[in-house]
Amino acid sequence: MEFVDNLLSEGTRAACDDSVESFNNDGLPPFYDEDLFKRGQAFHHKHIFGMFLGSLLGLLADLSIKSALAILSMTKQSSSDLSAYKRYMSTIFHVVVWYESEFKPGSRLWESVKMVKAKHNRASKKAMKVLNFGINQTDMILAQWGFMGLVVTRSKFLGIHDDDEEGWKSFIHVWRVLGYAFGIQDQFNICRESVAETRAICEEVLKRIMEPEVAEKDSRFILMSTYLLDGLWAMNPFLELTSFLFYLRTMFKNNLSSINEKNEEYRRLSKGAKFRVNFLVFLTSLMRFRLVRELMGYVKRHSLWLMKHFPCLAYYKFGKEHAHVDILTSY
Repeated sequence: MEFVDNLLSEGTRAACDDSVESFNNDGLPPFYDEDLFKRGQAFHHKHIFGMFLGSLLGLLADLSIKSALAILSMTKQSSSDLSAYKRYMSTIFHVVVWYESEFKPGSRLWESVKMVKAKHNRASKKAMKVLNFGINQTDMILAQWGFMGLVVTRSKFLGIHDDDEEGWKSFIHVWRVLGYAFGIQDQFNICRESVAETRAICEEVLKRIMEPEVAEKDSRFILMSTYLLDGLWAMNPFLELTSFLFYLRTMFKNNLSSINEKNEEYRRLSKGAKFRVNFLVFLTSLMRFRLVRELMGYVKRHSLWLMKHFPCLAYYKFGKEHAHVDILTSY
């Protein structure tokens, strides 16, 4: 596909920090549609459990990208269970703001974007000095894919059984707008006006980039992924590396039939990991029913509330002085 070819060639040569004009855009994109954006936020809330599961698995895939690994290692912000907990809970709380707030100057969403962009810019500048490369357009696109790529290409694996074309269009619009806000140039933005085109691009990114990188099982990828899931254990003790990596690779293949004892990789899983994989399959299948979807949505919202106000497992794992993660404290 020409779009992905361009992303892999030109995108790697185009910076995504304050050295380029597109990063310094401080206004709404010309294609912004307020009503469509709000409908996209509502579509997220309708499927909040599956959306967060997709983002978690997408983030797991993103950690396999070598440039991302190098920058993460350099910043030391994911170098232990505790630092990963703080980093990724902060990310989760920012994402909550993106899906709940209005997108206008002075809003919580606006301030969240400014804060995250500033962190990206500092990391890119430091990487230029330490690693001789900074954050480029391809890096940002792969981060964007992590949040929405699996959601649009493997939705049923996440419990999102929804054929509402307008709902998908509005969800994609949210991420097209956020991509612009974070400095992604429109020629590289994988979120397009067409749902079909967006899905096709995300599928090719999955096949050409994500699946091969995850399959390598780089030792740094495994280490960072372990920190990610062990850190977020404080939010959800169901998380465990081998089962979630197996489920991710199953999603890449788009084939649930590989989850059986004839599959050598599945046979090597522990009993606990097998239980987790099969429970994910069972739960996401049941979520085709509205009652189950709404129940799991309640569970997700309740867990987010707990993490903000009373993160009891984080108290146990990290101590009360480290358990609370705050963003936008003045808002």
